[in-house]
Amino acid sequence: MKIRSVIMGLLLIVGVTAVQAQYRAPKNNSYSKQNSSFADRLYFGGGGGLSGGNQYLNVSVSPLVGYKFTESFSSGLQLTYQYVKFANASANNFGGGPFANYVIAKKFMIYSQYEYMSYELYNGFGEKFRFNGRSWFAGIGWNSPLNDHVSFQVLALYDLIYGTGENSPYSQPWQFRMGIVAGF
Repeated sequence: MKIRSVIMGLLLIVGVTAVQAQYRAPKNNSYSKQNSSFADRLYFGGGGGLSGGNQYLNVSVSPLVGYKFTESFSSGLQLTYQYVKFANASANNFGGGPFANYVIAKKFMIYSQYEYMSYELYNGFGEKFRFNGRSWFAGIGWNSPLNDHVSFQVLALYDLIYGTGENSPYSQPWQFRMGIVAGF
C-alpha cells in the first residue's frame, strides 16, 4: 500500500511539472498598492473530496476565505464538513480553523493551520459517540496559476500534535490536500 502511494505521489509530481510549461506570470496584484481596498486583499477557495465503494461513501467540502496582509503573507479561515456512510451507519463531521500562509518563492509556500474537528464514531455495539479532535498542521505547498485569477494548490502537511493519534480524527499525521483558490 505504501509503495502504491509513493508511485501515485511521484506521478502527480511528474504530471504537475509537465504542466509547468503552460505557466503564465501573474499580473501585478492590486493588494500590493497602498490604496488597495479590503475586497482587493480577499481571496476565496477550498477543496472537496468524494470517495466510495460497495459499503462506503465519503463526501467532504472545505471552503476557505483568506486575507492578504502583504504580497507574501496571508491568513484566513477554513471550514470543513464531511459526510461518511459505511454499511448501515452514517456520520456528520465538521470543524475548521485559522490558517497562515507565507509565499517563499513564486510557486512555493509554507503553511500552518490549527484545526478543530467534531467527529462521530461507532463502537462495536452500533452506538454513536461524538469526539472533539484538534490538529496543528504545518507544511509546504505548491501554487500553480490556472489563469490570472485562479490557482491550483497542493499542500503536504504534518500534524505537530498528533502524538499517538488517539485524539485525532485522522488515521495518520500526514495529510495531503488539493484545492482551487480565486484571487490568491
